Amino acid sequence: MAIKSILNVTAAAGVKLSTRIIAYTAFGIVFNLFLLIFFSSSAGRNSSAVPWVLLLLMALASPIVYFIMGKKQGTATALHYIVDEHGDDLSRFVVGKLADTYPQLLDTPQASGGAIHEKLSAVIASISQQSSINKAIFDKLLEKFDFISVVARVMEKNVADGPATQEEKVERIASALKAEINVDTLKPDMRQTRILVAGNGGMALVCAWILPLIFR
Repeated sequence: MAIKSILNVTAAAGVKLSTRIIAYTAFGIVFNLFLLIFFSSSAGRNSSAVPWVLLLLMALASPIVYFIMGKKQGTATALHYIVDEHGDDLSRFVVGKLADTYPQLLDTPQASGGAIHEKLSAVIASISQQSSINKAIFDKLLEKFDFISVVARVMEKNVADGPATQEEKVERIASALKAEINVDTLKPDMRQTRILVAGNGGMALVCAWILPLIFR
């Protein structure tokens, strides 16, 4: 994978991550401002200020939760984009980095899964340290499924398939790895967003209609 391609893909993934964070945070601020304005009179209708104060605290704290959710959904969106649109490049890049760092690994049919696993973990850790976007994407990838074990298994099989040049081996392993990755499992889960919005609105209703009956 050429350096220019890496930068382009990473930049596009960074845009997707950043826009989700901004959009979720902005929505959280606007939505909670609306809830605060709309329910203020109901929450403060009795002499006790507790319901109104809790409504205010919820409105102030909720955008932080939306920021966290935006980062999570943005990372998932960026990862899905990379694997779906540039899965071959991602596989080739990771395997190529492994081959560049440990060239003998692809030339050793007896290479064990444990040795491949250990060296691949080190390579991915090195890639993750290069930028916060790389770290977020690979953390999410490893969270979704055991990416390192999949690569190790594919490499073990392909190393034993017969002699070839290093480029051919990288290409062969990358193609096999791409086939192992199920893109559908990487799609962002919007149920969590819907639960967050519903829970946020539900807490506002509790502050406006239930707590005033308790704190009079």
